[in-house]
Amino acid sequence: MELDLTSVDHSASLWDVKRAVGAVLHSNVFYNPDDPKSQRINFDVKLNEGITATRNNGTGKLILPSPLIGNKFLRIIRDHGTAIAVNGRKIFFARTGKPADRQLITRLAITPYVAPELEEALSDKMARLDYLIPLEKIQIGVFFRESSGPRAVSSRCLFSNEYELRPGGPGPGVRYLKIDYSRKIFRVQLQAQIGEINSSVSSSSYGYLQRFRGSPATVLLLAGDDYQDNRKFRDRIRSFDRAHDLVAPYAHHLRITLQGEEDTATFARLCTIAGLASPIHTVVEAEARKLYIPQTMRQLNMWLNSLPFPVAFQNEACIRNGLLTTKELQELRTEIERLHQEEPLHAADILRHFVEILLREHRSSSLGTLREYRRERTLLNHLRAARERKASFLDKRQNAGTFLCHHVTVTPTRFIPEGPYAIQSNRVIRKYSDYRTNFIRVDFKDEDRVQYRSTPDVSIYLPIVTPVSLTYVHVLSKVDDKSLRSLLDERVGRILKEGLDIAARHFEFLAYSNSALHSHAVWFVHPFTDKTGQYVDAQHIRTGLGDFSKVIHNPSLYAARIAQAFSATDPSVSIKQEQWEEVQDLGEKPYLFTDGCGTISPDLASLIWDALCKDRGEHHKRKTLPSAYQIRFLGIVVDPELKSIKMRLRPSMRKFEVPQGEEDAEIEIAKAFERAGEAHLNRSLIMILEDRGVQKASFMRLQNDAISDIHTASDTLEQAGQFLRGHALGMSFNLYYIMEGLRAMGMGIQDEDGIKYALADAFFDRLITVSKSTVLRDLKYKARIPIKDSYHLLGVADEGPAYEREGKPNVYMLKAGEIFGPVTISRSPTVHPGDIQRVRAIGEPPKGKLCSFRDLKNVVVLPSVGTRSLASCLGGGDLDGDEYQIIQEKSLLPSEHVEPAKYDEPEGERPTQDRFSTIDDICDFVVEYILSDVVGLLADRHLVVADQSKFGTLDSRCIELAKLCSQATDYPKRGIPVNMSDAPRRLWPSIEPDWKQVGDSNTVYYKSCRALGPLYHDVPLGEKLQPLAIPAATDLSDSISEALKPYISKHLGLGDWANRDGDVLEMGSLFRGYTNELSSTCLAHSLSESPDSRLSEEEVVIGTILAHDAQARRRSDLTYRMRLHSGMLVRSVKMKLYQGQHSDQPLDQGAARYGLSLAWRAWEFGMRNREKFGANSFALIALGSILELLELFGDFEVKRPHEKVGSDRGSNGFEMELV
Repeated sequence: MELDLTSVDHSASLWDVKRAVGAVLHSNVFYNPDDPKSQRINFDVKLNEGITATRNNGTGKLILPSPLIGNKFLRIIRDHGTAIAVNGRKIFFARTGKPADRQLITRLAITPYVAPELEEALSDKMARLDYLIPLEKIQIGVFFRESSGPRAVSSRCLFSNEYELRPGGPGPGVRYLKIDYSRKIFRVQLQAQIGEINSSVSSSSYGYLQRFRGSPATVLLLAGDDYQDNRKFRDRIRSFDRAHDLVAPYAHHLRITLQGEEDTATFARLCTIAGLASPIHTVVEAEARKLYIPQTMRQLNMWLNSLPFPVAFQNEACIRNGLLTTKELQELRTEIERLHQEEPLHAADILRHFVEILLREHRSSSLGTLREYRRERTLLNHLRAARERKASFLDKRQNAGTFLCHHVTVTPTRFIPEGPYAIQSNRVIRKYSDYRTNFIRVDFKDEDRVQYRSTPDVSIYLPIVTPVSLTYVHVLSKVDDKSLRSLLDERVGRILKEGLDIAARHFEFLAYSNSALHSHAVWFVHPFTDKTGQYVDAQHIRTGLGDFSKVIHNPSLYAARIAQAFSATDPSVSIKQEQWEEVQDLGEKPYLFTDGCGTISPDLASLIWDALCKDRGEHHKRKTLPSAYQIRFLGIVVDPELKSIKMRLRPSMRKFEVPQGEEDAEIEIAKAFERAGEAHLNRSLIMILEDRGVQKASFMRLQNDAISDIHTASDTLEQAGQFLRGHALGMSFNLYYIMEGLRAMGMGIQDEDGIKYALADAFFDRLITVSKSTVLRDLKYKARIPIKDSYHLLGVADEGPAYEREGKPNVYMLKAGEIFGPVTISRSPTVHPGDIQRVRAIGEPPKGKLCSFRDLKNVVVLPSVGTRSLASCLGGGDLDGDEYQIIQEKSLLPSEHVEPAKYDEPEGERPTQDRFSTIDDICDFVVEYILSDVVGLLADRHLVVADQSKFGTLDSRCIELAKLCSQATDYPKRGIPVNMSDAPRRLWPSIEPDWKQVGDSNTVYYKSCRALGPLYHDVPLGEKLQPLAIPAATDLSDSISEALKPYISKHLGLGDWANRDGDVLEMGSLFRGYTNELSSTCLAHSLSESPDSRLSEEEVVIGTILAHDAQARRRSDLTYRMRLHSGMLVRSVKMKLYQGQHSDQPLDQGAARYGLSLAWRAWEFGMRNREKFGANSFALIALGSILELLELFGDFEVKRPHEKVGSDRGSNGFEMELV
């Protein structure tokens, strides 16, 4: 309903009127604060602008969500004498008689009220920042040290100007600098003549620069008209012209010169208004050194081509990362060549450490220390220091499923070489293992190294320079994603099709794995000739993978099938052709009950597990034998009826034809399901369950229980271990085993009952603190609430119908009957309200019946009868490795039923072409995928719309967003992109719900009325880890050493358990090798490039990154890689102490005692040097080895977790029927 406003005071602001009207609409006549279902009425006010300098002309409109509210409001104003006045002047209200804007009325009806103070503060700040600062010039170049040789030391901060923008010069001219607060960016406005940047632009075209932290600017070419620019009439370019294009890959710094001191003061004032850090003032001298001219780069590439690739790669990393200039690298050439000749096996590793030293110095001198910009040590000293580390290099203990891979990040303007890092291997890499350095991992990212289509709040540093001083400010930035297509086509598409040159080698696009594609990462290969004389390039490798004729007309499906061969897997065993067969699927398309699921014999399952444990370590063998594996064919489950035939596969598992004639076929393991996962709530699950009838109090109770468990995790050693294991923390360092090993020796927390020794160790306390902080952050920012007695399990099919089809008698199948309790089942991601289904879990099958799932463990068995598979009802799932969440918590059972969405694929909808797909088609698809990778954006918008609408996830907008999420998820296979312009928009586009707030942010937030709001506010963040100097335990008088001494004396005969000083000091080389690699891990996996940013020792041990990142996927990817790298590091150290032996061999007492003596020395070395970085985690590795050896000697038995998941009636898994 719309009402006219008259007699408004001319000086009244919009916010003054809103506050006055709100005082009536939110009084107890309309709103009952004691009723949890009552909400403040939302409304809108519009004031007509005044003709002169007045704020309004005395008139306006009040828009209310319904006529019922409007009539009641008028009655109160007129009949009850409730006057609304602003600045002492009474406002009059009257019906307009005109229909109100339907969209506005709908928005007001379903969205929560937002206090005007929030919008007023934002509007006022934006108005104050609406100011253009005139510029003198912009220089693009690099900071460097004055040098007359590699031994030179300089205290002067110099800037090499490699490209300049100024009025009257070549290229665009400079105009203004502006802080765009609404989009959290700095804008530098340029002016160019027609044809200088793009021949299609008008003569008044402008470019906008965005400056990211230590990274090149993002350049947008605009049409010069705000309307057209906002409607995407603009291009994003990677350089201004040819001259800039030549230096852009190497010159990454902007030097912006203002016109005078007055402008500098204005800039500082605007920074204060925007809430930015105070500017830093220092003197910077600028000179044009021409460090990257074509002749210099040609000479550099000729030299790099003469070096082995791993050595050349590290030199290229120095140049590409801005660590050395071409002149500095040339001055080091003789020393590097000598290094390669004298240390051919270690030269690349030495140079990798050299790069790390330079990177650490580069970061430490890039911000506040610009005041004293000084290279404390010469380049030559740095290189020699890296060479001295060689004596302590560790042989990196890789398992058969990992290898060290060189990485290259491609941004719009540059290549960033990194690594090599440990990553999961695949079938192709193992086939060409002797040539693995010819394969590199390439990922495509924006300049700030987050994915294209990034989200707000990216830390950046921007230097603003006057003629005599430099200002360096910290800001937040958004990545503009409205002009990507031309950039992606030109940059990403061209590199995919034409290849890239790195370290003077040409690499060509090979393929991608489906999981890597989500991170915008692909494989490239440098062609080579193998031992047989065969020339191997990308096309040769792809041709040898199989027959793709059935999918060759569909580029996306063709690429997805090739991607199967590049899935990260572990090798296991090979079987002969006569040992496997193909059997018919159960069910009818499109809802096959066995979609992607086959079976193997118990004997083959044991062989696979033996092969995996041989590589992973003997302690794995003590775990429960997995009942299911995800393999390259997709998924298999143990079938007790298989005897002579080892494996049965189904047509739904066949993705392409493999070459015929090979006697053996290797089974590659993507995942072994040896344990059940813990079930957790998340934001989308909570939002849906709340709309399905689950009470807000249920979520609050579960979260309170979780917070209580966090706070009591350090009450006992057993609780601490269970807490770590339950949240999968400390796994690389086997922290759970160490906790249980200490318990087995009689150790516990202070005041714990029945203990011999009280654990008093500051490092263990800090590990628990970091663990608590990690879990609390997940609670607060993800609503990741653990659910007791609920599990995350692999879905497999009931093979009963297959048994019946074969004529086997007395078969038991899943059907109605013997029900002992309801549960809910879901599959991530849950977006549609019908993605969660209430089902019945079937009890233990009757004895005497043939049952395919009687002995299965840690799986959920889904029925293979009915009209539609249960898996397809859960977000379009199947059984090709999908995992399902089983919730037994009664308070979370939905009381309202919602039909599952239909995820069937319409016939003929897949995009096909009338010719064979080429590799160029796949390259085009990768570009389109990066542009259309909007699953995260859609899921985020879905949550916010559900929060803003009173209909929640049942709102028609949310249903449409759920459909688009499904389409976006299936895009890599179906090839049908989502057009974001068709996606429903947020109801309040400029404000966010309060549960999205992270840290201190300038974003405007409203108080959410949904469960996520109070859940967010009720979680306290963990205490921040403070630097702590742990005193050295030179006499081994600490609690853990005291507990170990009797065992050490027993087995080593030391009497007084003491080591000789010389024996302990011999561990120094191993320790230095460990800390060098640990330092690299901490530096390489930091989310930020700020000077003080690197992971702590505790974060690496726990396997977490506490810093927040706007892109959750990036943080997840780095955490995964960090855990893989740290796991390899731990294995390398343990192998130096004791290599172990196979469990089927008798214990070699002598070798075990010697290993114990080395581990004891390593423990003491760590305890003596506790104040040094890495010493505590080094001692922790030694402690793990000591406990494992003492258990082998039979001194105690370490308790293993109960791996089997089952019901209280004896079932070994969950068997489901749809209610």
